[in-house]
Amino acid sequence: MIERYRRELSILAGIFAFKILILWLLPLTGDEAYFIKWAHNPSMGYYDHPPMVGWVLYAMSFVSDSHLFFRSFAILATFVAAFVLYKIALLYGIHKEKALYTSFLFLVSPVDLLLVLMTNDVALLFFSSLGTLFLLYSLEKKEWFGYALLAGVFLGAAFLSKYFAVFMLFSLLLFSILTYKTKALKTVAVVAFIVLLFISQNLYFNYNSCWNNILFNFFARTEDSVYGISTVLAYFGLLLYVVTPWGLYFLLKSKFEKTTLLRLLTLILSVAFFIFFVVSLKNNIGLHWFLLFIPYIFLLFSFIQMERLQKLFNYNAIFTSIHIIIIVTALLLPTSLFKEHKKYSDIVMYTKPQAICEELKEFNDERIFTLGYSSASLLSHFCKREFNVLFNNSKYGRLDDKLLDVRELANSDITLFHKSPIDEKLLTQSCNSFSLDSFNGNGAIFYTATCKGFNYEFYKKNYLDVQNEKFYNIPSWLPVGACYFKERYYR
Repeated sequence: MIERYRRELSILAGIFAFKILILWLLPLTGDEAYFIKWAHNPSMGYYDHPPMVGWVLYAMSFVSDSHLFFRSFAILATFVAAFVLYKIALLYGIHKEKALYTSFLFLVSPVDLLLVLMTNDVALLFFSSLGTLFLLYSLEKKEWFGYALLAGVFLGAAFLSKYFAVFMLFSLLLFSILTYKTKALKTVAVVAFIVLLFISQNLYFNYNSCWNNILFNFFARTEDSVYGISTVLAYFGLLLYVVTPWGLYFLLKSKFEKTTLLRLLTLILSVAFFIFFVVSLKNNIGLHWFLLFIPYIFLLFSFIQMERLQKLFNYNAIFTSIHIIIIVTALLLPTSLFKEHKKYSDIVMYTKPQAICEELKEFNDERIFTLGYSSASLLSHFCKREFNVLFNNSKYGRLDDKLLDVRELANSDITLFHKSPIDEKLLTQSCNSFSLDSFNGNGAIFYTATCKGFNYEFYKKNYLDVQNEKFYNIPSWLPVGACYFKERYYR
């Protein structure tokens, strides 16, 4: 086989090598650092999402705490997705060569290259891909029970990765019942029972944690949404980017036989595309939203002619190479080139965090607080000490609401760190007295403030009360077991 596909494997190996280079060159992102903070604080769940990515990184941390090692999970997920794509194609009668080329097509795509930027969604892709494969095996093969058990565990883990898994679960349920009818009932029963155990775990966490996931994903996250044509156009543009114009052309030129595989793909993609279209009426749809469904988009290409499939592989290899050239060039540019940019301090923060950590060592015996979750997470990881967030009413990154009891800071002295000048009016209102300072880190100016006599009552009125109303306003129809935020500050 290696001899037969030497050229294709050489191209894939080259892209893989550059992917490793990009993983090595790319600075740790704020979201990645935030999820690493999850791993350092293992829990049954977290404010923003179900806990699976935190659990995965926690398990990996026993081997290494390097963010480069954590990113290896994204590489594993891409190969697992490609393998699942190949095995599903074979399972439903696609010729081995076409099935293999289809998986090659996924691995040579820009989406595969960009997976490292989608930390939380990588776990969703990994578990949902394997769960779907095992479910289909259970429906098709005699050894149904073992596969059904595995399907339940992996699909349950997908649910605990992100709620988007519900769309996939619904599509798979429809496919199983419509295609296999009564034969599917035993498999569906086993899988549903196991998945419900995972759902129950998440409900138990939410019941005892202020309904964090529900309030964030269904209320706080959508509070600023407005109807607009631009978000809809962006959604269709993103779809075209994933499929590519030449891929869409080949699909439109192809004849699709009414097979079991086509029914599977139709159900999965039609449900997903319709829901995303509805959401796009008021919200921007990011590439990471598609990640769960991208392997099934690529499975559509198994229906086109082999000659066109080979051409598509070549075109996508060129398209991805352009991405590689742009990304590697950008990552190799010296940061000093952007010295006049208004976001230069952000660039230094992400590319030279160790230099900032060196400067902050003078506050070695003090607790340091930042004004945003990204900087707090980055510095916690690189400085090997805990940074928490204060003076932030953002709906994102609210893990510190649980980790930090602000009452303990009343009348104490604290240090603030920020990438831009700290508001003196804010310090006047929240401190008995304060002093300002700054330091130069790789040509960027960073700012610190020593706040003496922290005014807890001012902070509670202007921050905790606002957060309570915006993020912990639990609907009366939801039963509440416990809520750390309300019990800490309001009871």
